[in-house]
Amino acid sequence: MSSASFSGLKLPHAPLFMPAVSLAAGIACGPCPLPFWPSMAALSFLIALTIFLHRYSIIQWGCTLVCFAMLGLLISPGGKQQVTDGIWTDAVVVSSPVQKSHTIMAQLLFTSTGEQRRCYLWNKSDSSRIEVGQGLRLSLSRRYFASRSHWQLNDSVTTGASPLLRLRIRAMRWRAAVVERLTSYDTGSDAQAVVAAMTVGDKSGLSRSLRQAYATAGTSHVLALSGLHLGIIYTILTTLTLRRKRFWLGQLSVVLAIWAFALITGLNPSVLRAATMITVYSLFSLGGRDHSPLGVLSFTALVMMLVSPGVLFDVGFQLSFTSMMGILLFMPLFEDLIPWLQWSVWPLRFVGGLIAVSVAAQLGTAPLVAYHFGQLPLWFFLSNIIVVPLATLLLYAAVLTLIVPQAGFLLMWIANFLNAVNMWLAQLPMASIANLHPSPLQVVLLYVAIAALWTLIKFSVPCDNHPASFR
Repeated sequence: MSSASFSGLKLPHAPLFMPAVSLAAGIACGPCPLPFWPSMAALSFLIALTIFLHRYSIIQWGCTLVCFAMLGLLISPGGKQQVTDGIWTDAVVVSSPVQKSHTIMAQLLFTSTGEQRRCYLWNKSDSSRIEVGQGLRLSLSRRYFASRSHWQLNDSVTTGASPLLRLRIRAMRWRAAVVERLTSYDTGSDAQAVVAAMTVGDKSGLSRSLRQAYATAGTSHVLALSGLHLGIIYTILTTLTLRRKRFWLGQLSVVLAIWAFALITGLNPSVLRAATMITVYSLFSLGGRDHSPLGVLSFTALVMMLVSPGVLFDVGFQLSFTSMMGILLFMPLFEDLIPWLQWSVWPLRFVGGLIAVSVAAQLGTAPLVAYHFGQLPLWFFLSNIIVVPLATLLLYAAVLTLIVPQAGFLLMWIANFLNAVNMWLAQLPMASIANLHPSPLQVVLLYVAIAALWTLIKFSVPCDNHPASFR
């Protein structure tokens, strides 16, 4: 695919990027204040106007973006849906329950909103029946607690569930079985919680102090299943399927395995993003066509928002896409500006690549991290040099443990060492800047400033040094 240019500035070829941004803006600003039918009439008029203006490309492009924004207004759920305190609602247990002194802690999926939340249920005679896949009816207080009289077992939640929900429940049971097999050498510890989070996306066992340590060190991304994890799985599977022999059959097997893994992990947004991108890449590879990474990312975002508009308000969705966008946009520029990223000496190239990727991802996510978590890690470039290789080693050890359970002691040793490293990094002087609370408008302005920085760097770098990164 060719690159578009504007005033001598070559841009990545991603025709769906601005439509995806427009759709996201419409969903964020929604719902539409007009009644349904007048809104549909206005959208139909805009679509017709866009078609008739084919001779005026700039005006047609502007009308196309307005159409996507209008569509976003129409499908917007109007913010993240949450369960209301004091209202009885149905839920399904989706993580292995953890016994506390007086309560049982478990991750619940609320069927009315699709929200997942860690909740605490006061112990009573029915507590022993709580397991993954059990249906409940409950009324919460303080958004996470249910007293003895405010929760009860409700098997009709699962027996009358939709086929998709029943499939998710079965996948959650498989996930619990995988966690039990991986952590049989060490149960109930921080190491077990980290292994469960990094392998199958079960973060219910992570303590607040451990989450805070990873956040302060700038390594929270390794706890969330993302492109790093699926990339390793993709590499292993493509190697095992002997990709040169019956290439199409190998690619089909890999894609099916990736989606089976995504289902087991609960279909969280970051895994969906990575799985969809791998699928699109595989389809392009089968057709022998070239592809734009940013174009594939934009297509993935469009599909996910059209299928489930509420996903835009998920923090994992936002951070997954902005980090990937930062890497795709800034990494080619860094490779031009910093010669030692291309040196033949492997250790220097490896360390330099990790630092560059960390900075690029941080540029993409920094405004949102400050908005959602109120802090920005400062030692992220150092921590990722240490933690990312350890996280990769842990994932390979997890695969080995599934094949040879006796290797579980090695998996737990790596997890404990990984936790110790993050605790040490979080205690370094000036590990993070705290008390940051930008407004939504300030977040938008920060991204405008980052876009201006990218444009400035792009002007100062030769445009044709890394065409493969953009085409």
